[in-house]
Amino acid sequence: MSLVVAVPFGIASAVVYGTSIVVQHRTAQQHAGEGGEASASGLIAMAKHPMFLLAIAGDAIGFVLQIIALAAGPVVFIQPLVVLMLPVSLGVSFLMGGHRPRVGDYLGVAGVLGGLSVFLALIGHPGDAHVPRSRYIALAIAVVLVVGIVLCLAVQGRNKVIKGAMYGAVAGGYFGTLAVMVDAASDRFSRHGFHGLFVGHRGLVPLVGIVVLGAGGIILTQVSFQVGALGATLPANLAVDPLMGVLLGAVLLSERVPYTAWHLAAYTLCLAAIVAGAIRLADPQVGGVDPDEQPEDPVGGPPTQQGS
Repeated sequence: MSLVVAVPFGIASAVVYGTSIVVQHRTAQQHAGEGGEASASGLIAMAKHPMFLLAIAGDAIGFVLQIIALAAGPVVFIQPLVVLMLPVSLGVSFLMGGHRPRVGDYLGVAGVLGGLSVFLALIGHPGDAHVPRSRYIALAIAVVLVVGIVLCLAVQGRNKVIKGAMYGAVAGGYFGTLAVMVDAASDRFSRHGFHGLFVGHRGLVPLVGIVVLGAGGIILTQVSFQVGALGATLPANLAVDPLMGVLLGAVLLSERVPYTAWHLAAYTLCLAAIVAGAIRLADPQVGGVDPDEQPEDPVGGPPTQQGS
């Protein structure tokens, strides 16, 4: 385990994700249905958009960087770095024609960076992971998937803010769990090589989890972008993602996380600071990611009508 290797790759992954998310949101909004609702035809049309495909390629690069980071460092320390994508998206959105950052945006960045820094300082060095038997990993995957599906079904018919927040939260839960699966797969790879990933339950179960959770997380993220309400979607996603990673990293992988009453109170304050900063940066009216209404074409063209 080497934080010297893991942290730079984790930060690089967040930078790539933060760049891709701006393009994905703009493209998703251009292909939303009437009233900003998600639609299957919109998702198919969006999947053919060149800029969207470029953003997905960026996500693939970000995922590779994240794999390297998780292979070299503990989940409970590396996964929270994902929140850095919001400050990155602020700058990317501005460079793509968005508004110039305001004082409130910088305060949002300070909230995200401050909360993350204090949290990582509190975590300290969590030690090595201990991957449990594949049955427990499979159980964790099944529980997270089923709970996520139930929660998404529970908000059908609700307004777009509630749906966007729920879709974002479930996607974050899937991505946070996926990080744990990556760590388990990397442990298998380090012990038995590439061949070991495809032989026996200890290799196959994490791989299946990565594929299923990854696909579910990506689909839900794009659906939440079509729904809109980015000010609800992204904060929910970026709160649940590291939270799930830290929780399962501690419970499933036995990575050491201090959990005295004082630490729990401090963690709560850190999470509150990150969420507050995320809400500010993702606010469609004043934040830094992208407006929900009538986004400009990513290559600088005129506004595109929704549903086109």
